[in-house]
Amino acid sequence: MNYKISDMELCRITEYAELFVSVFNSEPWNDSWTKETALIRIENMMRTNTFIGKAIYFEDNLKGIIWGQKEQYYNGMHFQIQEFCVKTGEQNKGYGSALLQALENELSEIGIVNIYLITSKGEKTEDYYSRRGFVTSDQMILMTNNSF
Repeated sequence: MNYKISDMELCRITEYAELFVSVFNSEPWNDSWTKETALIRIENMMRTNTFIGKAIYFEDNLKGIIWGQKEQYYNGMHFQIQEFCVKTGEQNKGYGSALLQALENELSEIGIVNIYLITSKGEKTEDYYSRRGFVTSDQMILMTNNSF
């Protein structure tokens, strides 16, 4: 496949937001993002000095994005994948695997010792990551407080 993977750039934030909204407002997430809220989320993350993000293009059309943040931990630098999506209708064509591999290659080069993420429960998301070497942690859980 003749695709191009590049670092995410602020000048392309609108196309990232449009992709983000279209993917995450669909199955299996069914979120309620607007272009405006997506722009805020993406810009807030991109403007940090710990941000790393990749975009994949085929024939100059955005097919997917992945990004997250580096964070210091006691045993070295960790990386949290915060968002990862491939355009609906373009999934299962290798774009996601290529993006994840490009990100993992860069993280390896800069000495990241652990990659982690939070994802929705369910076959589509959990199976995707399991097939790529991610495992459910026995040491950590996600807890939320929705009381306010």
